[in-house]
Amino acid sequence: MSSSENNGGMDTQDRISSLPDEILCHILSFLSTYDSFATSFVSKRWQPLWLFSAILHLDDQTFIRNGRSYTSFFNFAYGTLFKCRMHQPITVARFLLSPRTCGYGSDFPYPLFKIWVSTVVQRGVQQLFIEIPRALEVPNIIWNCKTLVVLKLYRMSVDAFVKVHLPVLKTLHLDFLFVSKSKYLAEILHGCPVLEDFRAYHIFLDNKLDGVEFRTMPKLVRADLKVDYVFEFPLKVVSNVEHFRFFLKLKKESFPIFKNLLHLELHLGLDIQWHLVIQMLNHCPKLETIMLHMPMEPFSCTGWISPQVVPQSIASQLKRFSIFNYTGRNSEVQFTKFILRNSTALQIMTIHKIPPNKIYSSNRQNKFQMIQELVMCPKSSAKCKLYFK
Repeated sequence: MSSSENNGGMDTQDRISSLPDEILCHILSFLSTYDSFATSFVSKRWQPLWLFSAILHLDDQTFIRNGRSYTSFFNFAYGTLFKCRMHQPITVARFLLSPRTCGYGSDFPYPLFKIWVSTVVQRGVQQLFIEIPRALEVPNIIWNCKTLVVLKLYRMSVDAFVKVHLPVLKTLHLDFLFVSKSKYLAEILHGCPVLEDFRAYHIFLDNKLDGVEFRTMPKLVRADLKVDYVFEFPLKVVSNVEHFRFFLKLKKESFPIFKNLLHLELHLGLDIQWHLVIQMLNHCPKLETIMLHMPMEPFSCTGWISPQVVPQSIASQLKRFSIFNYTGRNSEVQFTKFILRNSTALQIMTIHKIPPNKIYSSNRQNKFQMIQELVMCPKSSAKCKLYFK
């Protein structure tokens, strides 16, 4: 019996092709634009469908990696824009070229790139993702796009002042952004009045904050900060957040009050200052969840000194505590015991032991010793469950 007879006279390809255009276009939206274009050779039924997609996904996986030139990449990039219906909106645009596959892009055609960006902005783009081979200037038209809801920039620069107005932007991710003056970053953040999700990984700029006004972002819910050692990011910008992922590598001596913070994921650097950890917790009065990441590499730390006053969140609010890369060093043990002894609302404590292939300390404890020492520790919460992973 043939496959078509098994399927009631219709093979699998025909079944898919018989679906409505809306469903087929939705399926194509999960492919890169080049792969979506390739489906146009399947049959006449499929030939026009890729043209109607409101999503552009252009990356180096099918061009530069295979030895093609920037010219061929941009020829295809423009073809996808101008062969589509001229008035059809573009809701999502991804432009991803990494130096990992195409070098550092000394011959990158920046003027063509600016035209491409300008075109998708004029077509009403709502989500824009850009990664280019080297840190070239963010096209100014992006900073005044009234339709942008999500903006993610990787490896770009801001070298001149521009007035920023992103009235509906809710997500802003800046990775490896080079900013020539601190006030330019302040202007970017000030121009995003309804921002809810902010990420900054490796912001490189001067540390001259005198006269630069960084304001608290009133609508911010989630923040993720991993900034360069040179620049002390003004934490008051993110002080309204409910969820905060923070790489505490800087020797900060003061913290704002995180009045709404419920979930803190704290990554510690190779020079751990326990008093700074306690100082930060003192500024998080509503904290319910702590995820503490110890370094994977050998680290130094100050000796543990139990604070005279237990932070309010530890004493009455904390419900969940997890510590990652746990080796059983004395300071880790003492901090963990401090949580157990003083957290009256604690429900779950989870200890994630460092993977065996990553262990570096000759004085490490084995898993049984870790479990025994913490199980025997007095607990303020009778409901606390202790897990080891």
